[in-house]
Amino acid sequence: MLERISRFTVICALPLALATPVYSGPTVGLGLSFGFGASGVQTGVGVRVFSGNRSKSTVGSVGIDYMLPSQTWRGTVGLGYLHSNKYLGLDLGIGLGSGDFSYGLGLGAANTTPQTQPSPQTTSQNGPQLIPGPQQGQ
Repeated sequence: MLERISRFTVICALPLALATPVYSGPTVGLGLSFGFGASGVQTGVGVRVFSGNRSKSTVGSVGIDYMLPSQTWRGTVGLGYLHSNKYLGLDLGIGLGSGDFSYGLGLGAANTTPQTQPSPQTTSQNGPQLIPGPQQGQ
């Protein structure tokens, strides 16, 4: 059992480390999960930590689900797409009591921030130059 937990820890930590955001902070999501495994389709409620918080972005995720029919816990690692305070996720999960692997689909709410628009630029012989904005007092 300890070996399976150690393997799960590595499986969760590696994608999260690789998906460390450069410009945005992590965010948390709460939603509905569907697990597809040896015991059939199960529904549950889950909490996810996403590697970023930008709307319209793909991020890494680590989470935990409580599967309602079997009343068991399922740890997850996967990918999510964030858009307008919502998420859609695909993950690989492991039953924390049984060690059974399953695939999952999740959807729910997450606190996202809108993508920032780049500053207007123009290209000249000297490289990119900022376009001046309206002048004060004219």
